[in-house]
This record gives sequence, structure tokens and C-alpha cells, in this order.
Amino acid sequence: MMLKIENLCKQYGRGETLHPVLSQVNLSVEEGDFLVILGQSGCGKTTFLRILGGFLSPDAGTVFLDGKPVKKPSCDMIMVFQSFDQLFPWFTLEKNILYALKKSRGIKDSKEGREQACRYLEMTGLLEFKDQFPHTLSGGMKQRGALARALALKPRLLLMDEPFSSLDYLTRKQARKSLKNLMQTNRSTVVLVTHDIEEAVELGTKIAILDHKTHRISHWYDSPKDHVHLREELEEALR
Repeated sequence: MMLKIENLCKQYGRGETLHPVLSQVNLSVEEGDFLVILGQSGCGKTTFLRILGGFLSPDAGTVFLDGKPVKKPSCDMIMVFQSFDQLFPWFTLEKNILYALKKSRGIKDSKEGREQACRYLEMTGLLEFKDQFPHTLSGGMKQRGALARALALKPRLLLMDEPFSSLDYLTRKQARKSLKNLMQTNRSTVVLVTHDIEEAVELGTKIAILDHKTHRISHWYDSPKDHVHLREELEEALR
């Protein structure tokens, strides 16, 4: 088992104002999975993802990656956030990826480094924009740029926090299609959180419902295929 979450608990507040966010959450992720955590806004999805990545400590429970407890962020798990502005504005697209490679993998701004950067920009359809600065790009292109940078680091696990929620409908639809093709080609393992049922159905090889009342995983769908009935089930489960 690549990723295992055992009895994860998290609360916010103090004393009588304590509010549970996660309560006894258990699940596992195998290599090659595209797990979608689906839940209503405010149910704790982002908190859950930040704990997985080691950015936030749980009150109880443990996250294991390859059998070892996750205590802090590492290059083994890279997170892609909602915000468009994840790229350094003073670097071009290519330089953004080169900088990440240098800091995490020790790869210098050399022929090898540029070849790696261009490879991932090509995979995300951005090669022709490699010399552009982020402020000249659309929101969808910035998100793909952030994804290219994350993939270039070759993480064991890619964590995605509603990465397309701020995009318009058509751009979001195209971004989902591109991501699905990219993950299949790259054979990446992904955990993505979203409140979007269409996104969950289109992308997930496994889907888990994070219930906003019990703060636990209430439903689990393994290798869902019947999308028509699945949509209806997910709508009912989210109520």
C-alpha cells in the first residue's frame, strides 16, 4: 500500500468552541490510483489534503507513505493549489521549472535541466510559451504551468486542491480532459479534492465522500463505471 491513513482526527478552536473537521478518517491509496475526495464546501477537504502533504499536523492518527509516517512536506508529495498565482512572477515558465528542479533535485540551469523543463511544458501543451512570464498567461495556462512544475519534480504522489474551481466552464472542462490524459500517460498517483461531481466522475478511479456531518468517509466507490447511476448516487450521498 502506497499511502495509508489511519484514524485521522482534526479539530479547530478551543474549549467549548471546539469544532471537529476530521473524525476517525481511514483510507488507503495504491500506486496508480486517481483518488477523488468529494465533499461539500467547508467539509474539511483542504485540511485533509494539507495533513496528507505534511503541511498540517493532525490531532490524532497517522499518515503513512510507503510505510513511513509523514511528518513534514517533502518532494515525495507535491501539492497543486486552487490559486492561479502559484508560479514565481519574475521567472518565465521554463525558469519556474528550472528553479524547482535546482532546489529539489540539484539540477542546474544546464542543457539537461532545460530539456527536462521543456519536456513537461510540452506534456502540458505549453512548450511554445516557455519564455512567457506568468502575468501574460490565462488562468488555465497558469494552472497547467503549476502542474508541469509539479510533475517535473517526479513526486511519488500528487495532491491537488480543487485546481480548476476558479476556471470558467469551458476552460475547466478542457483542463480536466488534459489532466486525465496526462495522468494516464505519466502513470501518476493522485489525490484530488473537489465539490464538483462531474470532476469526480470524469477523473476518479476511486471516489470517497467526506461527509460534512460525521466528518468521516461515508461512501467509497472503487473503479466506478456506470457514470449515469454514479452521478445520482453521488448527489444523494452529498445531501
